[in-house]
Amino acid sequence: MKKSIWIPIVVFIVLGGGVAMAFALNGSDDIALKDDFTSSFLDTEVETDEGFHYFQSEKNNFSMWFPAGYYIEDDPTLYESKDHFEFLDFYEDETHLNEKGYSGFIQLKYRDNMTEYDGEIELAILLKDLGFKDQHEKLQTEETIIYYGSSYLTLEDKKGVIYDPATHSANRYFALVQSQDYKQFIVVKYGIFCKDEKDCAINNEQESSFFDTIIQSIRFQK
Repeated sequence: MKKSIWIPIVVFIVLGGGVAMAFALNGSDDIALKDDFTSSFLDTEVETDEGFHYFQSEKNNFSMWFPAGYYIEDDPTLYESKDHFEFLDFYEDETHLNEKGYSGFIQLKYRDNMTEYDGEIELAILLKDLGFKDQHEKLQTEETIIYYGSSYLTLEDKKGVIYDPATHSANRYFALVQSQDYKQFIVVKYGIFCKDEKDCAINNEQESSFFDTIIQSIRFQK
């Protein structure tokens, strides 16, 4: 069942990431292919790794590998596509919450006509909201410049508290993916929602690999 309400940033921060149940999906069970809105962005003829589909944004601003088992929320308040700005929410099929105890949520924001300074500001915001003591890494590929990190965040006395992912299983991942000329960037936030926080067993290696695959698959089209 699709969600049609906005998840506030504090809730998202607590959520964290879900995952690779997608790898076990086949086409007949995959909501990404069954959902009419989501499947309209996918090209199954383009080869990707198992558990992913090739995705092209509505305005052809960027492409990426879209995770199987996820769908795009088409509510007008949660989806926006313009020539210089795109905003998308990806939700993991809720059946996975019952099957494995947690499910994922991915949020993307694309911007164009940017500068290197704009990217620096966006990264500073990401680290303030989602980073543990500004911890992050930088990866430069032939196509993009990527700043990324992870952390564990929970609510304590109704306030979000961030912990070191080295001592707590990360439940959120974040990245700023920039074009080589700094004129385009995508902010990616990935969270995990646990059905029962106390008994939620998150595979750090698996979740990190899942997130890395997504952010490294992003290609700017302009």
